[in-house]
Amino acid sequence: MRNKIITLLFVSSLFLSSNAQTADEKYSEGYDLLPASINTAAKENNISLYRNNQLILLKPDPKGKNNKPVAFTATIKGNGDIGKPKISKELSLLGISGTVAYDSINGKMYFSKYNSLEKNYALYESTVDKGKWLEPKKMVIEGTGGKRSKSSFMVSAGWSYKPTGLTGFKNPAIGNQGKRIYFSANIRGKEYGNIGSTDIWYIEKNEDGTTWSKPQNLGKNVNTTTKEDYPFCDGDTTLYFTSIGKGGTDIFKSTLEEGQWTKSVRLEEPFNSGMNDMNLIVTKENIYLVSNRNPMGKDDIFLFVKAPEKPIIPNPIAIPPEAEPEPIMVKKLEWNFVLFYFDFDKYVLSQEFIARFKELVNEMTQFPGETFEIAGHTDQKGSDKYNLNLSNNRANFVKQLLLKEGFPAEKLVTKGFGESMPVIEDPKSDEDYAQNRRVEIRILFPEKENKDATTNDNKAK
Repeated sequence: MRNKIITLLFVSSLFLSSNAQTADEKYSEGYDLLPASINTAAKENNISLYRNNQLILLKPDPKGKNNKPVAFTATIKGNGDIGKPKISKELSLLGISGTVAYDSINGKMYFSKYNSLEKNYALYESTVDKGKWLEPKKMVIEGTGGKRSKSSFMVSAGWSYKPTGLTGFKNPAIGNQGKRIYFSANIRGKEYGNIGSTDIWYIEKNEDGTTWSKPQNLGKNVNTTTKEDYPFCDGDTTLYFTSIGKGGTDIFKSTLEEGQWTKSVRLEEPFNSGMNDMNLIVTKENIYLVSNRNPMGKDDIFLFVKAPEKPIIPNPIAIPPEAEPEPIMVKKLEWNFVLFYFDFDKYVLSQEFIARFKELVNEMTQFPGETFEIAGHTDQKGSDKYNLNLSNNRANFVKQLLLKEGFPAEKLVTKGFGESMPVIEDPKSDEDYAQNRRVEIRILFPEKENKDATTNDNKAK
């Protein structure tokens, strides 16, 4: 009775409610799900978290003589992408099948391995010693050999086992700081509470620190009459797993509220597609999953990448003619064209305004033989010197576009005004700043012609 009370207290302390934002909610907006750069023509799957900011994945050895999967390790880069995988002979010798539950706190690793005596898969554990993984040992799980019977049985660690009645235990995941293991299995028998063909189960470490409790089914809020697999517990309050969905295998989520796992929900795009999606894992900086959504239909690894910010496109405004700051150029005709708005700190045109370039060309052809000034402007961010250089670059960029359209170079004069001639003197928002980042085109003629015209007027008088 005392052991039961302790277990109940432990379970109640574990199952706490959490209203924090879940990992999938964090990456649902502002991110794009993209394939990892390491994907190849072979299948990349069965990904797991590992030490030193690495992932473990299983795939065939490209230099091997058969397609038997071996263990690879790959380091997660600073941008979230995955570095080139390297074969781990040490991990491959352990006989890992499926995903791995790595316990960084206790220096242990749990995984599924084929047991030739039982002719099925069982859960094993290995302990790290001086940086090396020791020979794996089959986990001692209470009751996994079946119930007591009058027929012949084996005795091990004080428990009776019957080597029939259970199918394989696969794809373990860590929980509660290594004191709980989630896994998938088809455990036959009503006494175990199996719901579907394969369900999500869990076991808990007993007080002796070496054996594990009887497998417990997560219940009908998680498991269905179909196949559930690939559990992953994030923060002991969010459980991700796969089940049969709209497009085959889909990723589902259940959260812990008031001590109970909620009714699972299917994640929306981009987590799920019309193909098989599975094996979602969460790190501090990203989410990774496996999917065959690419046209080739093979398992690839996908990750989230910050989506580029959409450029702010202000409405074009009419700019009144402005007096020239220097008497080098003067206006000849009252024609002023304001079109080109630039992204912050850029002198290459936004794609949205390239399409309107033809409009400028059409208008300029209405003034054959005229000289045009291309004036570049910036917003008020940055130093005066930097902005002056940036405004010159913007004006020269537009000039190069006009040269390609056949306008003669001697008829195109560029000048940068930096931030000295803003449209909005005191910008308050990004839209205000954006309207100051522009290029204006107007018709000019050289100062000499202006002086000649002034002299002739004086003579006439």
